[in-house]
Formats: sequence, C-alpha cells, structure tokens
Amino acid sequence: MDERTVGMTSPGAEETALQTNGTATPETAAPETAAQLENDIENIRNHLTDVASELDRRRHRIFDIPGQVQNQVRKHARPIAAGTVALAALGLGIWWWRSRSRKPVPGRLLSLLPAGVATGEWFDDARKRVAEAIHPASPSHPVRTGLIKVSTAAAVAAASVLGKRLAGQLATSQWPTSDERARKRGATS
Repeated sequence: MDERTVGMTSPGAEETALQTNGTATPETAAPETAAQLENDIENIRNHLTDVASELDRRRHRIFDIPGQVQNQVRKHARPIAAGTVALAALGLGIWWWRSRSRKPVPGRLLSLLPAGVATGEWFDDARKRVAEAIHPASPSHPVRTGLIKVSTAAAVAAASVLGKRLAGQLATSQWPTSDERARKRGATS
C-alpha cells in the first residue's frame, strides 16, 4: 500500500514511523474514544465555571462602593483625620489673617493689578479707542478733503480714458510705422 493512503496502514507501519521520526504522525495516532472526549469537555466546563465565578466575585467587590469606602476609612483613618485637622487649621488661619489685615480684601486684590486698571482709567481709555475705531471723527477740513477726493477721482478717470484709447489704437494697429511717417512728411513738405 502507498504511504499516502488514508485510513489504511500496513502492519508495523506505526512502529517504523516512531523509530524514524521519534514521534507519531497524525495518520498513525489512534483516534480518541468518546469517553476521553467527554472527559475533556467536562474539564473545560469546570474550568470555565471557576473563571466565571471569580469574575462575578470581582464584579461584586468592585461595585460595592459603601463597603470600599468603609475599608478605606479603616485602613487610612489616621492620615484622613490629620488632613481634616490641617485643612480646618488652615481655614481658621486664613480667616484670622484676613480679619487682622488693614486693607479689605478687594483693595488688596486691586492693588495687585497694573496702574490705571483698578481705577477704571484703562477701561475708559479702551472704550474710547473702540468707539473711535467704530465711528471715526469727522475730518477737521471737510472742504480740503472733498477737493482731494474729487481731483483724485478726475485723475483716475482721465488716466483710464487715455489708457483705453491707447489700447484701442494698439489693438487696431492705427499707429503709423516709420515708413508711413516718412511718406506723410514727404507729402506735406
């Protein structure tokens, strides 16, 4: 029989395969029995049950907030008490210091600001600058600025008309060449 034949082996083929390779090939391994498969399935189910029960126990432990708080308070009671006393002492110290200071709190805070901000001068100045930017003041010489605007508009109009005529002459080639100019000079003289 051929080596590639599935399910059929010659007598002693398994022994020769083990001797040559040192391991059994899948063709030569004996299939598992139904009892072995059922035993493997039962072991896997038991393992999954253990994993699921451990996950459930951890879930209950994580979401037990009141129990966690009680445990943390028991574990860290001294540091929590010391922190509470320190915060209370700090609050009382700040209260006492404020009551003994000469300036009221708003005056002390405003003295930290740059000059002009506390009195409102800076704000008034900024408001005036914004108002000037939105509505600029009228010019001091309205006649002179009006004349400048009119003369500028007239110069621009004249330049555009002149430019348009020059462009039209260039486009239609109405400018005489040097030969045409010489003929015109000769004809007029």
